Amino acid sequence: MRDFLGIAVRGLLHRKKRSWLTIIGILIGITAVVALVSLGTSMQLAVKRSFEELGYDVMMIVPGELGGGFGGPISFRTSFEIDVEALSDVEGVAEIGLMDYESVYVKAGTQEGFLDALGASENIFSFFKVEMKAGRVFSSGDRDAVVLGAEMAEELGLEVGDTLEIEGRRFTVIGIYSSDSRLDEDVIIMPLQAMHDLLGKKGVSMVFVRAAPGYDVGEVAERIEDFLYRTRGRLDLSVQTMEEVHEVVQQTLGILGAFLGGIAGISLLVGGIGVMNTMYTAVLERTREIGVMKAVGARDSQIMMIFLLESGLMGLTGGALGTGIGALLNVVTVFAAKKALGTQVLEYGISWWLVLGALGFSFLVGSLAGLLPARAAAKLDPVEALRYE
Repeated sequence: MRDFLGIAVRGLLHRKKRSWLTIIGILIGITAVVALVSLGTSMQLAVKRSFEELGYDVMMIVPGELGGGFGGPISFRTSFEIDVEALSDVEGVAEIGLMDYESVYVKAGTQEGFLDALGASENIFSFFKVEMKAGRVFSSGDRDAVVLGAEMAEELGLEVGDTLEIEGRRFTVIGIYSSDSRLDEDVIIMPLQAMHDLLGKKGVSMVFVRAAPGYDVGEVAERIEDFLYRTRGRLDLSVQTMEEVHEVVQQTLGILGAFLGGIAGISLLVGGIGVMNTMYTAVLERTREIGVMKAVGARDSQIMMIFLLESGLMGLTGGALGTGIGALLNVVTVFAAKKALGTQVLEYGISWWLVLGALGFSFLVGSLAGLLPARAAAKLDPVEALRYE
């Protein structure tokens, strides 16, 4: 086998330019596959981390009928009313957080316009494990106070203690939460009652419910659904556990990653055709050499092995370089996302199975592409091969 490998390497080095052009074809395909698959993995890991930080003991009550997935109509801008006191009496419910999204008219210094605001109960910050960059979160006694995301504070040029007008009413910034929090940074958060008073409305856009320790989250979710049906007479609200939402999102990202990887695989197919073309040319160029090897006793299987190793090495070399470049692109993408958004949005998606899979697949593609040319070389008649000029 060592002798076969040496002959294959010498064959590649004999035609360096053509070999490298062929290797580049495999390299591009593997780079695309590794980069896209690792990006999909990065998104899946980031989503998993977000749900783990939020907690799998948390459920969401939202408008619309999700039916166990994201197939039904849903809008987090649609408000609904709910009996919070009665909901808190449902067995297994430990904590309830309320949230209402609205677009409000804001004036801050020389800047003014419509911005996203979030009316929230004071305990909503515990659901998202908010980390304060400056100041504090609001309490039950606060009415004219707001908390800003770091991005919103920077956009408006506000700090803790500054004031701004929302719908003509003056509010004071009492806190700014950091970019490491799971809440959207580009939003103004105010007490829920203050938003309702300001806009003359009732209702919420979303309700977060935390299950009590020791209770099965799925069973608590079923009890909440029964409660909603009894109190509303219809099931126009959906209860989703974080585990259910996580599974749906992961499945969606998995399908997307496989689709993108399949598209990238087309370029790998083109690279394989390039390997086949190069190997057919190599067989023609080395016809006399094949004849000599057969004349001195080389078997068809040995001739075939030499050419298969040659094509496989081209695939493996392109795969190794492509895997390295694809991994580098993933690192750059994660780093760029962190720099642009100021937080670890994505996780690194390179794993040992992806590296080994890419290397093995590239070697397999090269070997399969060289199978027909190797078979043609093995079937050459030694007498005719020696006569070939």
